[in-house]
Amino acid sequence: MESRFTVWTSLAAAFLTAILGAQIYQAATRPIGSGEAYLYDRFVRPTARQVLSSELPDRDVLYTLLEKRSVGLFHVSPFSVRLPGLLFGILYLWSVWQITRLILGAGWLSLGGLVVAVAVPFGCGWFARADGPGIALALAVCALWLVLDRKNLTLAGACLGLSVAARLDFAIPVAVVVVALLAGRRWTDWTDRILVPAAVVAMIFLALPLSHAHAAAEVTPELTESQAIYLQSALEALRANAGAEHIRIGASPSAEPVVNFYRAQHRATSWERAQRDYSSEHFDYYLLSTDESGWLLHRDLSVLYRDGDFVLARRSSAPM
Repeated sequence: MESRFTVWTSLAAAFLTAILGAQIYQAATRPIGSGEAYLYDRFVRPTARQVLSSELPDRDVLYTLLEKRSVGLFHVSPFSVRLPGLLFGILYLWSVWQITRLILGAGWLSLGGLVVAVAVPFGCGWFARADGPGIALALAVCALWLVLDRKNLTLAGACLGLSVAARLDFAIPVAVVVVALLAGRRWTDWTDRILVPAAVVAMIFLALPLSHAHAAAEVTPELTESQAIYLQSALEALRANAGAEHIRIGASPSAEPVVNFYRAQHRATSWERAQRDYSSEHFDYYLLSTDESGWLLHRDLSVLYRDGDFVLARRSSAPM
């Protein structure tokens, strides 16, 4: 029995280590996506005062706070903005491992349950992305483990509150989990030890941001992985062509946050922040999706870079 337990533990540890290693590699090498860049540009780069004055809704409050700390320590890069998600990925793996051991014990059945539990979130790259769903899931699963193992119900409630603070969309799933935990038990004890801590922790993080969020959410089309690679190539072409000259950039909604992230990552201080309303005024360079490239025909522009998804063009008077 002890030998079988040791084999199961070794296989599970090797599997979880391989999964985590793959996520670290993905976080370090994959180009930044438009959603990740938007979160950085609107809620991490500005000061707290600027974020509150913008009135934009932030659904990933806890993640943006952790991301701000990460880029403060390690500068702006795709890996630094994704680092909080990777750290909570470790918490998720540990919590799932503990839950499978509690429910299924040691053996091939529990190893299969472990594979199923990590396949979807890690296959979708939730912990290698700079947004809140990954850490919200990790905190919710950690709370479930704490309840099942009777470790610390107050800490479990705090984890549920942090889960909502990490991603506001998790409010309904967390509420369902809380109701399920309270069913059939003494409501007074479980309410005081789970529901109250969850509500208090969530409100500590969300009360101030939600009270200032009066503007409509901006819609930013999410890039596919291939589109992110093409956009990265277009930005490299822009950087090589513009040099150290002061330039103004008009960009499509999907490209605008990525351009601003690239500007911060490479400290391109000679670039003004890109603007998505590219048709309202003249810019030195335009970085548009191919669907919008027909607009370029009506301007005196020359194309510098083109692929299946993006077009980079400049005005004739733009710096050589």
